Amino acid sequence: MRLKEITRKNYQFLTKPKVVKLSWIGAVVTWIGSTIIALLIAQLDPAGPAPDPAGYNPLINYISDLGNQDLTPMPIIMNWAMMNTALLMISPALYMKNLLVGDGSKIIRKILAYLTTICILIGMVGLFLTGVFSEDVGEVWDLLFPIGYPWHDLTADYAFTFFMGSGVLVASQFIIFSDILKDKLKLENSSKIRNVKILYIINSWIITPICYVFFYNVPYLWYTDEFWTFLPAWQWAPIWEWLLMISLTIWLTSTCILVVKHLNQELRK
Repeated sequence: MRLKEITRKNYQFLTKPKVVKLSWIGAVVTWIGSTIIALLIAQLDPAGPAPDPAGYNPLINYISDLGNQDLTPMPIIMNWAMMNTALLMISPALYMKNLLVGDGSKIIRKILAYLTTICILIGMVGLFLTGVFSEDVGEVWDLLFPIGYPWHDLTADYAFTFFMGSGVLVASQFIIFSDILKDKLKLENSSKIRNVKILYIINSWIITPICYVFFYNVPYLWYTDEFWTFLPAWQWAPIWEWLLMISLTIWLTSTCILVVKHLNQELRK
C-alpha cells in the first residue's frame, strides 16, 4: 500500500468524531489528573539527596521539577503525563483544522486553520520531548551532546511558545469568525457566545501572554539559590510558570468542553 493511501486512512481514523472525543477527554484528564497526583506524591519527598527543602513547593519549584528524581519519589508520573498528553492531542489538533476552516472559500481562514494545527502539533512535539528529556535525562544529554543550551529547557520552551501560540490562534478565530461558535459548535444562545468570547479574550489574549512574558523575563530561580529570598514574590519565575501552565490548561479544557459537546451532538445523529 502506498504511503499516500496509508496517510489518508490514518488521517480519516484520527479525525473520526469518536476518536477525537476520546482523545480530547483523555488529554485533559491525563494532564490535569497526572499533575495533581504528581504534586501530591512530591510532598512525600524527603530532604535531599540534593539540598532541597522537604516536599515540593510550587512557589519555588518548577513544573518540570515534578519529573526530577531529586525532588519527587516518582518522577515518571509527570514525564509520562507530558508524553501521553502530547500523543493524545494529535487527533484533536487535526480535527481543529476541519472545525476552523469554515467552508474553505476564504484563504485567510484556511491559512489560520492550518497554522493553528501546525502550532498545536509543534507544541505537542515539544511537550513530548520535554517528558523524554526530563531534567535528569537533560543533564546527561547536556554532557554528552552539548548544544550551548540545556536540552530540557529547549524542548520546554518550544512546548510553551507554540502551545501558547495555538491558544491565541484558537481564541482569535472563535472570537472573529462568529459562525464557528454559532454554526459549528451550535451555541445558539447569544449570552453563551458572549461569555465564551469574554473567557477567551481574558485568558488567551491577556493572561497567557502576560504570564509568558513575566516567566521569561524575571530572574531564573533554582532551589539552591539564595538570592530569590530577597526578591518580591512577583519576580519568582516558578510562580509565573505555574500561572502560565494553568492559563494554557484553561484554554485546553474550555476548548475540549465546547468540542466534545458538539461531537456528542454529531454522534447522536
